[in-house]
Parts: sequence; structure tokens; C-alpha cells
Amino acid sequence: MHYFLALALALFPFANASPPVSVQLRTPWLSPGPLLETIETISIEDPSAFFPLLSLLSTNPPDPNASPKTVHAHVLDLASPLLDGPARASVDALLVLHAASPRIAAFEQHFLARTHEQAVEDASGETCAAWVDWYGHVVCTVDGLKRAVSSISFEHKPQPRSLPFDHVYPSPHSQKPTAIFYASLTAPNFPALHHALVDLTQSAGIEYVLRWAVSPDPQSTRAHDKDALGASLSGYGVSLDLKKMDYLALDDRGRSASTGQGERDRWYVLYSRLSQLIRVHLHPAYTDLGLRATQLIYSYSSPSKREDDKSHENSVTASLSPLTLLRQLTHSFPLYATKLARKDLLDEHDAWAGHQPTGVLSPLFDSVRSNWEKVAPGTSLFWVNGRVLGEGEVGVFGLIRTLRKERSLVRALMQLGMSTREAVEVVVHDAHSRTGADGDYADKDITRRGKGGGVVVWWNDLGADARYARYSSSLSVLLRPLYPGQLPMTRFNLFNAILVLDLAQPRTLSFLAMSLEGIVARGWAVRWGIVPFVEWKEGEGTKMARLFYFVSEKYGRDVIIGFLKRVPAHVQTPTLSWPLVRMAWADFGMPDDFDSVVEGRVVASVGDEAEKDGGNVDTLHKARLYARRVGITDASGHAFVNGRYIGMSDAFLRDLQVEVTQQLQYLQELVYTSILTDSYVPTISTFFYDLPWTPARRNAHIYPLISSPASGGVQPAGSSARPLRMFSLPELPKVVGKGGFVTPREFPMYVIADFDSESGLALVKEALDFIQGSGPSSRVTFVHNPAPSTHSHSVSSLLSQLISKDVLATISPARLKRALGLDEAGSVSTPDESAQVALKADLLREYGVDGGEVVVAEDAYAGYVGSCKALARELRLLPGEQAILVNGRLVGPFDASEFMVEDFEMLETYEMRKRVGSVVVALEDVLGEKADDLDSSSYAHLVSTSSSLISAIQLPDPSEAGLFDTAPKPRSRKYKLLDGNYTSFEIGNADDALYHVAAVVDPLSETAQKWTSLLEWLVEFPGVYLELYLNPSQHSEIPLKRFYRYNLAPRLTYDENGLEVPAKVVFNGLPIEPIYTLGMDVPSSWLVRPREALYDLDNIQLGSLSPQDRVTGLEAVFALDYLVVEGHARETLLNSPPRGLQLQLSTPDGTPVDDTQVVANLGYLQFKAKPGVYELSIREGRGRDVFEMESVGNEGWESPRVEEVGSEVTVMSFEGLTLYPRLVRKPGMEMVDVLDELSYKEEETHGVIEDIVSRMTSLFSHKGEKSLQAQGDGQADINIFTVASGLLYERFVSIMILSVLRNTNKTVKFWFIENFLSPSFLEFIPHLAEAYNFQYELVTYKWPSWLRAQKEKQRIIWAYKILFLDVLFPMDLKKVIFVDADQIVRADLQELVDLDLHGAPYGYTPMGDDNYDMEGFRFWKTGYWADFLRGRPYHISALYVVDLVRFRQIAAGDILRGQYQALSADPNSLANLDQDLPNNIQQQVPIFSLHEDWLWCETWCNKDRLHRAKTIDLCQNPLTKEPKLARARQIPEWEEYDAEIARFARKLAEEGKIRASAATADTNVLANVGATPQAAESVGDNSEEARPRDEL
Repeated sequence: MHYFLALALALFPFANASPPVSVQLRTPWLSPGPLLETIETISIEDPSAFFPLLSLLSTNPPDPNASPKTVHAHVLDLASPLLDGPARASVDALLVLHAASPRIAAFEQHFLARTHEQAVEDASGETCAAWVDWYGHVVCTVDGLKRAVSSISFEHKPQPRSLPFDHVYPSPHSQKPTAIFYASLTAPNFPALHHALVDLTQSAGIEYVLRWAVSPDPQSTRAHDKDALGASLSGYGVSLDLKKMDYLALDDRGRSASTGQGERDRWYVLYSRLSQLIRVHLHPAYTDLGLRATQLIYSYSSPSKREDDKSHENSVTASLSPLTLLRQLTHSFPLYATKLARKDLLDEHDAWAGHQPTGVLSPLFDSVRSNWEKVAPGTSLFWVNGRVLGEGEVGVFGLIRTLRKERSLVRALMQLGMSTREAVEVVVHDAHSRTGADGDYADKDITRRGKGGGVVVWWNDLGADARYARYSSSLSVLLRPLYPGQLPMTRFNLFNAILVLDLAQPRTLSFLAMSLEGIVARGWAVRWGIVPFVEWKEGEGTKMARLFYFVSEKYGRDVIIGFLKRVPAHVQTPTLSWPLVRMAWADFGMPDDFDSVVEGRVVASVGDEAEKDGGNVDTLHKARLYARRVGITDASGHAFVNGRYIGMSDAFLRDLQVEVTQQLQYLQELVYTSILTDSYVPTISTFFYDLPWTPARRNAHIYPLISSPASGGVQPAGSSARPLRMFSLPELPKVVGKGGFVTPREFPMYVIADFDSESGLALVKEALDFIQGSGPSSRVTFVHNPAPSTHSHSVSSLLSQLISKDVLATISPARLKRALGLDEAGSVSTPDESAQVALKADLLREYGVDGGEVVVAEDAYAGYVGSCKALARELRLLPGEQAILVNGRLVGPFDASEFMVEDFEMLETYEMRKRVGSVVVALEDVLGEKADDLDSSSYAHLVSTSSSLISAIQLPDPSEAGLFDTAPKPRSRKYKLLDGNYTSFEIGNADDALYHVAAVVDPLSETAQKWTSLLEWLVEFPGVYLELYLNPSQHSEIPLKRFYRYNLAPRLTYDENGLEVPAKVVFNGLPIEPIYTLGMDVPSSWLVRPREALYDLDNIQLGSLSPQDRVTGLEAVFALDYLVVEGHARETLLNSPPRGLQLQLSTPDGTPVDDTQVVANLGYLQFKAKPGVYELSIREGRGRDVFEMESVGNEGWESPRVEEVGSEVTVMSFEGLTLYPRLVRKPGMEMVDVLDELSYKEEETHGVIEDIVSRMTSLFSHKGEKSLQAQGDGQADINIFTVASGLLYERFVSIMILSVLRNTNKTVKFWFIENFLSPSFLEFIPHLAEAYNFQYELVTYKWPSWLRAQKEKQRIIWAYKILFLDVLFPMDLKKVIFVDADQIVRADLQELVDLDLHGAPYGYTPMGDDNYDMEGFRFWKTGYWADFLRGRPYHISALYVVDLVRFRQIAAGDILRGQYQALSADPNSLANLDQDLPNNIQQQVPIFSLHEDWLWCETWCNKDRLHRAKTIDLCQNPLTKEPKLARARQIPEWEEYDAEIARFARKLAEEGKIRASAATADTNVLANVGATPQAAESVGDNSEEARPRDEL
């Protein structure tokens, strides 16, 4: 069957006359040397290999004149003992990516800042190329280093702060005297200093920190050209989007017109064979393209077809894989779309009819439809060893990081005696996904009701209140269909939410009186109960609780609700004001004496509960006991929904809805299976409480805090609940051996405390009592964590001897308690010293330790305590803190009284259900008899270690933990449930694979275009086994309208001289007829722009290239200008975003690099920066008056405080940096809003004269910071913002600039979004600015990942005009005017700067309404817009002025982005995004309507007022479709401006200042670039759009 050869040839077209298109992406910093880059790359892969490798290189360096290929090989050969095969493959991949390049650039920036670019000299005046910093003393020699360490005191000197890129030896476990080595591999003194420092870490106990002394080579390119580019990057994609709809389905017969008969026949035969393969018995329409593509891949991947192909000895097809075939199909899909969609081609050329595969499509279609029942059509998913990867992880850097973690996990399990297959099977076992999946809520934080009744005041009652009378009394209502967020209308209390709140907090009262009352009034079927939080000591909360209980019991629910409604009206302070509460009491007309009630002289009766408890427990005390039983220790606000705990964060209502929905799904299953019937209705309110596994009490430390994605992981301020913290036991310092546990049972618990303290000894007693109990499965050991003030070692010394001698396992808990002075009555006894010594001696004698004498071996004890302290540091515990480590999970720290015997039992049960149980099932199922043959101690070690490994790897690294973390999802292989007989193929060997990779992908999707390249790259790694499932979707149009290539290779390639071959993307064999727009698909942390391109990358027409360029092709070079530093800020008081706070990023010397404003959307912030070390601070202004920086968030969500680690942030990775800054309010600023203009009176600090002078000064000069990148000093009088894409519109911009300058004598500055500018414009604009005396600045903003993205470039441009106005410009810019690129300005725009907008954040011109010929095209007068506007004007977005100060004050950007996010969910909304969005929210963000003279365009405006026009816009005319150039030439001054710009550009070209190409082209040529002959006359008219556009 020869059609497979035809298939291969058709999918890999012959190179023809089509010019190639090549794209490179390079760094703006120069490439580091191959030696340093290889060392740092190996360190990224395995940090522990760094210092051993450095020692090897110091004695065996490569030849300094060797080629990069030779250097790479030399270093990798030396490192081969340190790297296994998969790690070596990862290093190869990282070298291709130049992953270490930004890290080395960060070293360089820091080093130059440290030395101020000056040579460094030691005390003797000798210049050093490499030197050691010993607490401010520069040392260049080994002798000098030894003298400094021995003689120069470091005491009372601040410890040097570490930086993320530091190499530290040995691994930091404690604070030691630190020597910082600024090292250079080429320095003569490097080897000697390196070895001396390694020796001193042992002999003198110092810490050795290495930082590279990287400085630019004076002979380098950068020394002569600051814009020189560095290494060529890979790990990105390039697309060529088809710009004209005509070319989306290419006609192959049209191609043959320009070729010879033989070539035409060859193309026809190949295309015919391709058509033969993809012809299917379905409707010939776009709907079935995905099915047809799946059929195509199956036809090639079927084993019988592959064998048949081999029998014909087709070398081409024998080397292909189905993955390669799929990649080629997706990458060049527009070439094959016609063939896939056409049915009649076979009829036209029926000679090939006999080769059609038969009996395949029908079962394939059934297979696909069966899969659609399990996964939505078109869904794409990615697994590695059963773990589903998020969208951000399926990228080059994310995959390498994932493989590294998975390799570490599998290798660690193999060290326990498992084979590779067994280790992987244990990791991906189905038992992990079944944990908690039975729906019994056993792993939920649910608490039984127990004692404490009578303290809950119910706000409503669904079974009794009249408002619920029409609700259903049958459980069958649970099975009725519901809209998202809806609850069934039940006449019984199915969902019960109990809120434990501090009523002394005004925000709590406001929530009850407003939010909660509103929810109840809307009839949401939840019963709400209130329990006041009562302090154990008399406080304001206690007083309010008395008021609450008194009124609710004496006067009823309605009265207490009414009273609470009145209190917030009076209380507007951060703390409760009792005079105002008293006023509210009086206003409400309470007859009782206020003071008597508050002070408890009038006690509310507790009814039956009082009698039951003997009448001696009042309600407040019972409320305290209730809070203690359910684990509430703080007043931050807590909720229990049917016993399930939820923190009262800002996202409480969303978290509540998520939890209620989960409970509803569980109940629906029970009702559907008739397990739950109407007979349960009378007791349904306690259903969850009465489940047999529901504990009687709750310990907040046992149940980790897990918030929904909506809440962003934010926990209530002060909450005792903590996120889950897991550690890999093999990676922790070893403290005890097998005999170091009390009772050799299965699961180890490490009790951590200061055992020489009374509280630590009490915890030991609780642990031993637990072990003595009936049936525990745990064994206990003790980790001593001494507090600094501890002096006695009586208990810890005994434990250290028993543990170090491995005899603790032979001692009974009762015997150990007696020796420790813990009596059986439940108290910690304190016998006299001699009696205690006798007990210990007796114990040691009985077990044969030290001949019965109590001798504390100092070395042994020091070793034990040292190991304990090291473990405590790894667990991030402070000295003296108490905690428990169980199966790798850290519980705590907690106070002495917070963990009792019952809590140990609860913890063991929880861990068994949640983690350990599934691991036991997996181990026994996979290992079988191997597990049965282990002794109890070995089996316990196997289970606990495996459990810790599998659980720890599911959690993010602390430095990566952040806002979007969710509960760890169990691993699973649900893709195995799919029918893969006709829709899947596999690559690799599953038996010995370290990584089991699986993907489900729509074969005709943009995801497939990227993933196929990633998967091809991934299967090159050793130990990868791939299963790929095709999940086609049904399409209403052609799904892929672009050609695509991905730049990625598994290893470096070299030329004949051993030099690296620069990575680049090349498109070959493209059709020359279409018009293409080039797009860059780069990681979200990259900001790139074109640096070199001779042609318009927005309108690429290969047929229009010059004869010379048709041979060499079109070449474009992009530069990675910046890496994105983004983050999510929060203030600690309310855990809410500090909206409006302005932050800045500065170099170490204080020079601002970038600034931004924190937005309300997730507290988002964004900077752009190059690699280096920067300072993050609050920008000078009001924010500094309100907030202080508590932590810059450089190390994840729970980063250390500024006082501990400083305010530095380090950009050192191609993945950018995500920060989580924490801010605290200054005293007295608790209720101040940074954006509230009225509450901030800066003038109060000035006198009258100073105030007048300040006002006068502001009229004549600008008081702003220096522009960060401006071409000139300060900000100009007039600031104009514009956007242009494509050479024609860039010429329009130049003309617009001239028109602005001709009509003003003020200083002018233009702001351009650099994302869309061409290299020719960026080359031209500096000369134009210098010649015409204006300033300019390039600005950019990376589209946030959480904001719904646009795909079409035009809509992206529109979005940038409106969505990011508050954060796009420097914070010191006050006002900016947007002027469309194709406008002519006839007035002084200073008028708009001075215009009073009457409180509106921006001013727009209403659409013209006096050209009556266009009445039928005024869409805003009919339909939706007519109903919405109701007489308000619809404004045009071609010209508008923005008061940025006001815009930021009212958070207009947040409102615009929120509305955009809601409306853009419908792809048919926001047709004119930049106009529709601001017009749609005029009620929330008012628009000031500019006078009609500010903008005139022929389409909408009467010609009689053209002479008054202040600006003229070249609006599209949907009636005449007149070209823009024709309209432009009707404006007298336009031709003059155009000619002047052309003359100026030609002059620059003649002088060699710019390239004589696009910038000097005539506008007619630019207008016709990319236009077909039929479209050339109507350039600029987007006739395919349904609605007329008014700008780009």
C-alpha cells in the first residue's frame, strides 16, 4: 500500500519557489562564556553537584582557547559521575534553552553594583580579579584569608544577607560566620582561594558563599554597541496567521498555474493521495475535520499499516512516527484544510479508489463518541506520572522542572527496594484517587455537635419561618435541575451554617446586618446560626456577647437583628465605640439598663440547658467551651457548614457556595440510590454531624486550611488554621534509628518540643498516654527543640541516651513515664533531683545502658541535639516551638494545651484515611509478597517514607506557593478509561520508564500545534513513555488559521568550528499568495519585540519580496527586552488587596527601574525588568503614609519579613518572578483608603504662603519624577498616547506627530506601546524626535494570565487602548491624551490638558450625528445600544483625554477589567472593544462628553463644520468604502506632512542613519503592501466586519 509514502511526501512538501521565513529570538544581554554557563546549568539541575564540580574544574580546567563544543564536552565529562542519564539529558536541554543565562546576567548586575564598576583592591593595595569579602574586609590571598578568619571579629556585625543565586557550602542549616567569595574562573588566585574556603568550612566552621565576579569584557561587542544582542533562544513558538479570509482554504489548482506541467502533476498526485487517505464517509464540512484528522493519524499508527509500510521498504515513512505526522498536519494545517473537508476529490480522480481503508471509520466514530461521554469534545489534558499539569506547567521550563521532581520521587522510592516499574506503579496507583472519593466526608473538617448546645442563636429556620412556606418538604427536590449557584428550595434545614464571630468588630456587625440579612431575605436555602466569640478574659467581645444573648433571648430574633442593623450606622471606626453602641441601644428604645446588661448584672436564662448542666454554667462560659471544642482560638471569624470549617476571608461566600455544592452532590447520590429517603427529613439538619466517623471535637491544626481558588488561599487574619505542610522524610536530617521509637508499630510520629520545659514534658505525657491506649498504629519518638533560655538537660539527656542506643523501642510507655516523673494521675510531677536521678539510673541499668550509670556523653548528646535542631530548622520551627511530624506532614506549631490524647487519636485516624491508607493499598497491591516479607520496623519505614514522598511532591515548593494553589489533587490515570483503540498511540517502553506521560488533545487545535512539538522533544528524554489520545471537536469553521513552528531541540548543535548553531524558526514551502501576520508565542514571563526586519511583519506577502530576498527569504530578529515580575499584594489586617497602592522597583543605588499600581483584581501588580537584584518599595507619596512593607514576598506566599531578609527581589530565571508582598497599615491608618482623595489632605502640612507658592509653581512647571526611560527630562506639558501596527499606520503616526507639533508651542511627549512597533519605526523615531524636539517613551504591559485573553491582533490592540490605562504609564504621569494614528490635529492639545472633566476620569467625543446619509449605519440608535443608552451619547474612541489621577482614584481600571471579563465570556460581545467597553459602563465610570469640534470625520459628521474641526479622523465609510488615502489627500495639510516625512526619511537613509527601505517608502506602496489587486484600492477598509470601525 503505497499511499503512506504519498502521505509522508504530502505532509512534507517539496521546497519550491516560496521564500523561507526565519525568526530568531535573542537576549539583550551578551552570552556568558561556555564554561560558566555549563557550570551554572548543571547547578540548576542539581545544586549539590556545584561544589564537587568546581573542585574538579579547579584542578582540571579546559583549554581557554577551546571551542564551545569542546568546553561543554569537557565539563560534562567531569560531571558525569555526578549526573545520571536522565539528569544529563535535562542538562543538555537546559543548555539549548540557555537557562543559566539570566542567572549569570543577575550575577553581573549585582557584581557591578557591588563594585561600582571599579577594580577591587585588598588592604595591601593589590588589585584582585577574585576576592573574598570577610565582613567588609577584602582578601585576595590564602594567607590573608586565614589571618582574616582568625583575627577579624565578626561578632556584633550584621550577618550578610543571602541572595537566591548564592552557592552556599555546606548547605545552610544554621547561622555561621560567612565568607563571600566573588569568584572568577579565569583569575589566577581562584583555585587556591576555593580550596582554602572549602577547608575552612571544616576547620573553622565558616559558611562559604560563592558569587561570580562577572564583568563585561572591554573587547566585547557590548563595549562598542549597547544594543548588541546575546544568545539565540529557544523554547517559544512562531505563528504566521492568515490575514485574509480568502486564503483559509487554499485551492491547489490555483497553485499549479505558476508551475510546470511535471511539477503540477506531481503536486496533484501527492494531494490526490493525501485526499485518498483522509476521505471519510461523513458530511464534507468543517464540522468533521477533527474526526478526519483522527482517522488520518490512526491510518498511519495502526500496527498493520506500519508493517505493510515496512514491507515496501519506504525509508521515508519508516522513520516517521504518528506524532511527527500529527505535528506536521497541525503546523501546516491551512495547506490540508481543503483536502480534509472535500468529498468530491476522489470522484474526480478515482484511480486511487481501491486504496481507501475500509471498516475503520464507523468504529472510530463510535470510539470518539464514547470518549466524549467521559471528556468534553476538544478538551486537552496533560499528565506526568498520574499528576495533571496545569496550563502554566505545560511549557519547556515547567516540564523540565516536573521531570526533575518526578525523577527525584521515583529514585527515592527505588532506594526503598522497588524496581522502576514498581515505583511508578505505586505513585500512579488508583488507590490514591479513591482516597476520600467514597463521599463519606471522613477527610473533611467536620465536627460533631456534642456539648455546647444553647449557644447558637439561629437567624432563620427553614422549617418554621413563613417565608419558606412554599418550599418542598420532600428530599426528591434535591434531584431537580438547578442553575449554577442555585440551591434546592427545601422546607427543612438541610444546610446549616454556624458563624463564630467577634461582635466587637464593626465589620462583623456590618456583615450580619447587611450581607447576611440580604442573603436571608433572598430566600437562599441555608439556615444561619450565630455564636459570639467570647474571650476568656473580660473584653469588648464579652460585653457585646452579653448584649447579643440578652436581647435575643428576651426579645427574640427579630429584635436582635434590628438592633445590629442600627449599630453599624453609628460605628465607622476600626474598633468598637461604646458611646455609639449606647446611642444605638437608646435609639432602639430598649427599656433595660444598658450598663447592667453589658456588665452582666442582668443574666439571661439558659433554660433547660442550665438545668441539665446543674445550673452553674452560664451562656458565655458555654460559648467559650463551644469555641474550644471546635478549635477556635482567635477572633478572626469562622464558619461551620454542616460541621465543615470555612474561614471568614473575603471570599467566604464563594467558599461557602463551593462547599454547599459539594455537599449537595453527595446528598443527591444518596437520594438517587434511595439510601436517603423522606424518613430522614425530621433529623436531616444533623445528618452530617451524626455520621459515625464525625469526631466529637475539632483541632484546627489537624485539618489543614484549604481555600478555594476563588479565595486565593487567603486565610483569615490571625487564624490558627494552617495550610498543609508536607516534607519528604528522606530529605530531612536523620535523628533516630529503627530502635529509637516507643513501641515498634507501623506509623512514626515525631514529637517535637523542648523536653526540658514543663510544657514540653506535658506533650510527652500526652503522646505516651496515646501509645498506651487501645489500638494505636503509631510509634513515637522525640525531637528535642530547646528554647534559648533552657538550662537544664535532665529529660533531654535521658531521651538522647535511649534514642542514640536504639533501646527506646524496648521500654514500655508506663516505665518511661515513671522515669520522666509523669504520674498516672494525669499531672506532671516534680520529684526531688536525687529521686529523679535514681529513677533514671534504674531505668538505664535495667536496659543495660552505660553499666547502669547516668553518664551524659557530651559528644553523643551534642550530636543528638544538633540533629534535632537541624530537623527543626528544616521544618521552619523556631527554638522551643512544639509540633508533630507524622508521615512527612508537619502539624503545628501549637501551644502546650492544644494537643491532647484525643488529638493524637484524631490525627492518626485522619492521616490513615487521607494519605497512609492509600499508600498501604498501593504498596501491597504492587509489591505483593515483597511487602509481606518485611519485618514490622522495615514495613513501617517503607510505608511512612513512601507516604511522605508521594504527599510532599504534590505540594508546591514554599518558594513557588502562592495565590492560585488549591488542594493537592490525588494522582490518577483516568485517561485509561478512554477508548484508545482508534484514537491513541504510544511511544516508548512502559516497563522501564521513569516518566509515564499522557496527553489528551484535540488534533486540530492551537494547543495541539504547541503540544506536538513539546511531546516530540519530550520523548527524546531517556525514560519517557508516552500515551497520546486524540479528542477531536466539532467545528463550525476552519479550526486552525495559521502556520506554526516551535523552536525546540533536545541538545545543542555545532558547526564545523565547534561553535553553537544559533537556534531559529524556519518556515519553508509556504504558499506565496496569502498575507501573513507574524506572531510570537512566548512564555508568559517574556516581553519581546522585533529588533531587525526589513519587511512589514504585520503584512507579510512572500510574493512581493525582491528577487534577492526571494532567495534568502524574510528574516526577523526579536529581542527578549524584559522579564515580567508580577505579583499579588495583600494587607495583613484584612487579607485584602491594598488597592491603589503604588510600588516601585529600584536598583540597589535607588534608581527607579519601573513602578506600578496594585489593582483590586487579585491585588495584581506587574513590573518589567532585566535580570538582576532590585529593591521593592512603596513609591513615595500617600501609600507610604498608610502602609509599611512587611515582606516583599520573594520566597512565596509565606515569605520572611523585611527585617529578616531585606527588601531585595532577584530576577534570575526565564520564568520571571512572582511576588507576594505583604503590607501592614501604620497605626491610625486602619480605615484609610489610599484612593480616597477627600480623606487625605496633603496641604494641611503647609502654611498659607507655602500653599500659594505651591499652587503657582504647579502652573508653570511639572513636579514629577524623572521619566524612567524618557528621551528628555521630566514629563512634558502635553502627553499623547497612540498605538500603531504595520508600516502604513506607523507612517500615519509620523504625520500625526507633525500635525500636533505644528499647532502648539508647549513641550510634547508621545507614548507608544512597544509591543506592536516595527524595527524600522523604532530605528526612525529617535531621529524624528531629535529633529522636531519632542520626547517619546515606549511602554508595555504583559497581558495578565488571569484576564481573559484576545487572540486576534486587532482586538488585542483595542484592548490595550482601554484596559490598562491605570498601570501602563509611570505613576507620576497625571494626564494623557489618546490620538488615533490616522488623525490630523489642527488645534493646540493643551486645551484638552487644561480642560475640566468635572470629576470624570476621561473625556470622549460623542459619535457624529449630523451626516444624515449614514443614518442606517448608526448601530447605537437601535437594538441593545438604544435600550441601554437611553438618550446618553455613544462615544468614539479615536480621541480621548484621561485624567490618570482621577482614573486611579476611582479604580476605573478595576471596573473596566471586571466588566471586560464578564462580557468577553461571550465571543459575540464587545464587537468594538475599545469603544463598547467604556460606553457600556458609563453609569459606573462616567464619561465627560467633549465638544463635537474635537473630532470630525467625514463618515458621521456634516461637512459644513469641517472648518471648525480640531482633529480630523480618517474613519472608515461603510457606505462608500473610500480608501483612507483618498480621504487623507482631501485634507490640504496632509500631503504636506506626508511629503515632509518622506524627505526627512530619505535624508536619514542617505546619511546612513537608517536603512533605506520601509521607512523611506511612499505611502502608496505602504498602502498596497499585502493587498491583493482587487483590494489595493480599498486598503484600510475592513469590509468583512459587520460594524464600521473608526480607527485601526
